[in-house]
Amino acid sequence: MNTRIGPVAINRLVLCSADASPDSQRSQQDKAEYFFPDGRWVGAVRNASHDLGCRFVILTTGYGLVNPDDLLARYDKHIDKYRDYIAEKWRWTVPRVLGVRQYDMMVFYSGGCPRDKYLEILRPILRSIGIALITFGKPNMYDAGKIKQVAKMIVNATSLNDLKEALKYPERLEFYPAS
Repeated sequence: MNTRIGPVAINRLVLCSADASPDSQRSQQDKAEYFFPDGRWVGAVRNASHDLGCRFVILTTGYGLVNPDDLLARYDKHIDKYRDYIAEKWRWTVPRVLGVRQYDMMVFYSGGCPRDKYLEILRPILRSIGIALITFGKPNMYDAGKIKQVAKMIVNATSLNDLKEALKYPERLEFYPAS
């Protein structure tokens, strides 16, 4: 089945990046959007968001879902060890940051994170606040250069098959409707 996706108004689309390990974090406190200098995917999602004029957020294991201007300090909370803490933090911060039904879709670039574990927690939260989810990406920044293209396709209306054709690693593309 070729699932239809969009159109989604640009102001109802949110681009989300996974965070990065302690080795990729700044040693001193900084704004979230610049806190992961070695997590180049964070910058790629941020830049796509700025270019498109849509919302940008970062899903962190230490602070939950954060805005680009939020100040972060170093943390080390791997999902395997701190799953309950992270789940609670996300259940509180995702609705607080995104609101209820203020966005139609989240594009989550999940390159190097343990994506399945993240999605297990994130998907029900997004569903509860009425936000659909598209996720893709692979470690080593695969398809990070496609973030802006994928977002534009969703804004203009596309299909799951067309999105797969646009990606180098389409097997990592997943779509979860809000309902």
